[in-house]
Amino acid sequence: MSVPATSPRRATYDAVALALAFIAVDALVIMAVLSEWLERSTGVVAVLALAAIVLLLYRDDVAEAIATGNQMIGLAVDDTAALRALDALRGEGWTVDHDVANAKGTLIGTLVQGHSGAYIVQVRNRAYRLEHLRRARRDAAGLHGGVGGWVTPILVLALRDDDPHRRNGVWIMGAEHLAGWLRKRTPPRGVDSPDSRK
Repeated sequence: MSVPATSPRRATYDAVALALAFIAVDALVIMAVLSEWLERSTGVVAVLALAAIVLLLYRDDVAEAIATGNQMIGLAVDDTAALRALDALRGEGWTVDHDVANAKGTLIGTLVQGHSGAYIVQVRNRAYRLEHLRRARRDAAGLHGGVGGWVTPILVLALRDDDPHRRNGVWIMGAEHLAGWLRKRTPPRGVDSPDSRK
């Protein structure tokens, strides 16, 4: 059974609800300490334990809410290295379209097209979740009709130097590997490369 992807709005609501619940429980623990129902050291340990559990369980929702807020006010991932690598491919006959949006008008990444096919490149800072992989696959599938063929999703990690690898149908790599990896791709079966037609 697949888990539905969480929308950015839902992630924001989850983060706000989490913060309010955390404040309410902390207030209850502090009240219990002040009323001498609990010893002070036990209350402090309880508050710290609750904070650790909250951070561990909901760090992704909080990070997603922060990322959504950053995107809304223009602060986003530092994608300079990835965009520079993609722009270098233009002189080699590749088509590079930055700021491609989906049908809802949400920016989904950079569409890159060359002799080996079409790719949608999305950049994240350091980490990703399974939800991001599902979103990348969904965004790639949404571009199939407009591109006229298969679109391969790529997730670039700006602050990591991961070698290219595939997970759940999405290619993941560090920005320094992106251009070289794209150059090495071969055309899909049944499609002649420009070199083979000479």
